[in-house]
Amino acid sequence: MDIPAILHKIPLFAGLSPDSLASLVPLFEKEIYPAGALILREGEFGDSMYLIAAGRVSVTRYGAGDKEITISKLEGGSYFGEVALIDNQPRTASVYALEETIVLRLKKHDFETMLLKDKNLAISFYRNILKETIRRMRDTASSLTSSIDVLDRQNLRLDKINAELSDAKEIQDRFVSSETLSAQCFKKHHIKRSFIYNPFMDVGGDFLSIKTLSEDKTGFIIADVMGHGISAALATGVLRSGFAIFAREHGENPSKLMESLNIHMYEIFTSLFATAYYALIDMDKKTIRLSKAGHMHPLIWKAGKQELAEINIPGPGLGIVPGVQFHEFELQIERGDKMLFFTDGIIEQRNFDGEMFSEERLTELFSKYCSENHPHIVNALYDNFNNFCQSSQPQDDITLFLLEF
Repeated sequence: MDIPAILHKIPLFAGLSPDSLASLVPLFEKEIYPAGALILREGEFGDSMYLIAAGRVSVTRYGAGDKEITISKLEGGSYFGEVALIDNQPRTASVYALEETIVLRLKKHDFETMLLKDKNLAISFYRNILKETIRRMRDTASSLTSSIDVLDRQNLRLDKINAELSDAKEIQDRFVSSETLSAQCFKKHHIKRSFIYNPFMDVGGDFLSIKTLSEDKTGFIIADVMGHGISAALATGVLRSGFAIFAREHGENPSKLMESLNIHMYEIFTSLFATAYYALIDMDKKTIRLSKAGHMHPLIWKAGKQELAEINIPGPGLGIVPGVQFHEFELQIERGDKMLFFTDGIIEQRNFDGEMFSEERLTELFSKYCSENHPHIVNALYDNFNNFCQSSQPQDDITLFLLEF
């Protein structure tokens, strides 16, 4: 192994005389590391510089979330850990052998002893260290300037995206507002409605919509597109437009409406689906006709019996299977009845202990507030939900919609 030839190619030892290079050779200790072995650990103090005589290594650092990131890979003739020869700071990176690797280790104590004996060696070495440091500073400054330019361009793009998201949020908020969720039927028959809509991001995959069919009839749909964020929000736009179109013809036929929406979703999306529930409210007949598409059943409180109605109706999600048949379920409406629709974001939310809010908890609370004739049931449910979450971040869009007859 020609150690002087290796040293001659390293900037730190540039310009040294053959005699000085030869005097350094006995100071290097040969070490062999198998593949995968840790040579240096980030954060630990070191006292040695290493030359790679044969083999390859990877240099890594910990980034955000304690994720180890590979910075570079070094081959034979490269070196690392040189800063340890002049200071006592912790290692700024870890080094692993990618294959069986032979390194030549130079310890700080042995090197300093040699520098004290050879003044010319010391002058040349520290001059080279200064040159190498200045070179790296220039490279860093150049890289930083380039990075700032890239960041500026990215910031402009992000500003534009944020502005577009803000516009999208405003549009989606209009879909779920007091005005859009009102109907002549509600006003005429004094049906109180209240809701909570809290998307996971600025825009979300949940949506509510109402179709006025007459003064006595209203169609209502709640839907939850798979996922959340921008892609889900785009899909809700498609689904909502489909509902607006098909409800004109099939608003009084819940199962047929669901079949049309299912075909609509299936033909447009190949990897997205949605759950939905449609309710046709007929105050002339005092009935509600329901049709389900993979969604949770609403909680329906029957005031006369002081209990929840049992609903048993099948139906797959929208956009999964073409040509599937949907079913209907009908029940009578009485004064004092209440009907709560919701999406899975509220029941699947977990607190810091990993406990799920659950449909059972929501059902129990809803029954309690109904039996107590609570004046603000939706707000009470949401307050209880927030207390349960213990300030943990929402994991999905959250939607509640309550009708009180």
